[in-house]
Amino acid sequence: MNAPRPGIASADRPRRGPFAELVERILDDSNALDGFAFAYGELETEGRRDLIRAVIQDVPNPGKALGALLAVEPDAGLAADLAGLLRRHGRTESYATIERRSCGGGEACFVRPQLGFAGELFRITWNHNQIDAIEIESGIEMSSLVTGSESPVPMVVEVVAPLLWRHIRAAGALPEGVERFAGFFSVS
Repeated sequence: MNAPRPGIASADRPRRGPFAELVERILDDSNALDGFAFAYGELETEGRRDLIRAVIQDVPNPGKALGALLAVEPDAGLAADLAGLLRRHGRTESYATIERRSCGGGEACFVRPQLGFAGELFRITWNHNQIDAIEIESGIEMSSLVTGSESPVPMVVEVVAPLLWRHIRAAGALPEGVERFAGFFSVS
């Protein structure tokens, strides 16, 4: 007789290991994601709860997986729990982008998550090494916030910080709420 297998959440396996890799691959394939959501929907309540726990424990950025599970969750209580987890585990990492143009110009964006899939953006544009515009946009869906590829935050800060200092020294104003982005510029 075979010994019972441990449940998915209690299995003695390395965190951030094969299960996390599997879920991350599933998230990049819409057909596989549909299958993942379907399989989840076929589980009993405790099995669904265990799978949610495993996703939270193992997957570095579980927001998309949690969203797929929420879409098929039949139990109102578990759906409310999933919605709360989504607010906490949507895109949780901040990031930056930069686009340099000729003549000392460019645009840099710093993006930080808000609740759920919303985020806020701190955008700086400049020409001839002078800031043209500084703006903050809030409550925007993270997937539509920034076009362009992510850049290492320290590299973007290295380019933007001198521009901001020049702007401030010349009595230039910063938009209200800019302090929410101070973490990008902190030294660690």
